[in-house]
Amino acid sequence: MPTTFIGVGYELGQAGGDARRLAYFLAVVDAGTLTRAAEQLHIAQPSLSLAIRDLEQDFGAPLFNRVGRRLVLNETGYALVDHARQVIGGLASARAAVAARTALDTGEVSIAAPASLAIEPLANAVARFRRKYPGVRVRILRHPPGAEHDLVARGKADLGLAIDDPEHHRCEDGLVCRPIGLHEVVAVLPPGSKPATAGKLTRAELVNVPLIVAEPGSRLRALTDQLGTDGLQVRVAAEVGHREAMIPLILSGVGAALLPWSLGRLAGQLGAVVVGLAPPVLNTMLVVHRIEFTAAASAFLDTMGEHEDIRTNTGSGRGLQPSLNSSKA
Repeated sequence: MPTTFIGVGYELGQAGGDARRLAYFLAVVDAGTLTRAAEQLHIAQPSLSLAIRDLEQDFGAPLFNRVGRRLVLNETGYALVDHARQVIGGLASARAAVAARTALDTGEVSIAAPASLAIEPLANAVARFRRKYPGVRVRILRHPPGAEHDLVARGKADLGLAIDDPEHHRCEDGLVCRPIGLHEVVAVLPPGSKPATAGKLTRAELVNVPLIVAEPGSRLRALTDQLGTDGLQVRVAAEVGHREAMIPLILSGVGAALLPWSLGRLAGQLGAVVVGLAPPVLNTMLVVHRIEFTAAASAFLDTMGEHEDIRTNTGSGRGLQPSLNSSKA
């Protein structure tokens, strides 16, 4: 049986007999006549008339006064209207809820994120989402740095995680950019290093150690270059095009590096010395999505918003020590 629409805006679908008769009752109330209501419902007028009489028989009282071809609500009918609308509205809400949940039994959500955010907080969010919606596949996209907004805008990704850049605000028309927390940059030093100040390293102290730096054009390289513009002489030990090589170089004693907290935490588990910067370097994390998005993307956003660690992707309050190792992580 095809879905039937009525004037009050409810879907009947495969509704049971009682609910269907209530919906027919409301259609007659809104249309004013059996003829007009039958046309709107796409059913024969005798069938509609029979359904109304069956409903009246169920309640044991007439609901309308018959005035010629018109049906005029009587007091009993008036008493039923609000209750009938609640029943039909509740049925529509229930049907929508089931449809939304069924849609999450399968499907996919695609996410664009830089490597640092893909490690944390995204990895933990994906794990929680998969436990809740095991039938939905998560696809994490690899892309050029800073391309998250563009991928979401072009429909190549459902969601994007990005670091906010106040100098180049990129939340164009059709996109929503929501702050979800802070992302800290930390100093990661070779094993055995002993900072003068436990747990903190000033920028003046940072230039006293050889640094492993990223290629020009990256956010971390800009931060390192800023030290030079502040009049501090940076000691570059190595320039690395592959961020994946930074942690092995640090562990080998080549030098220190500025890394996102998520990568710093991994390095600390392997024996590196991880310290915060003084003053701290904190960037705002954003989630980027289109104004209209899929049920799977909406569910993923809800999953992210349920947990505090999304908002604290920093060492602060997480036991950041002069040395983070696997026994302390």
